[in-house]
Amino acid sequence: MKKYLVAMLIVAFVGIINAQEQPPEPSMKKPMPHMGMDHLLAKLKLTDEQKKQMKELKFETEKKAIALRSTLALSKLELGRLLTADAPDKDAIEKKINEIAANETALHMNKLDGWFEANKLLTPEQQKVWRKVLRTEAMKHMKDEHFEGMDHRHRS
Repeated sequence: MKKYLVAMLIVAFVGIINAQEQPPEPSMKKPMPHMGMDHLLAKLKLTDEQKKQMKELKFETEKKAIALRSTLALSKLELGRLLTADAPDKDAIEKKINEIAANETALHMNKLDGWFEANKLLTPEQQKVWRKVLRTEAMKHMKDEHFEGMDHRHRS
């Protein structure tokens, strides 16, 4: 059991070290594609009031995402300390891992909440355009991630 715990700690520690070596994600990399795409907004033919509301929604969503990413980064840093302790506490490590998972979920939910809030600001006709463009962007994003993953596997 002791060898198993040591092995798990080493694997987790190596993962943390590797994660720290990767450059941090740029702020709002692709958090809410619908909020930052000028071409989509042009296609939607938003009223001045809708533009104002979308701008405010984007601001509030980005603001919340910054706080969530900060909390997530701190949780990961704390996990590193727990894993490298002289006497690692399994319960504390499990609790921190669950905290990290909850923080990651909160980030995804923030994006989803922003999407639904933005959708509420649109007319039914605008919503049709919105969904069509978002589907296209989602497929592009999935394709990009697929090729990024392939590229990463080939570099190893």
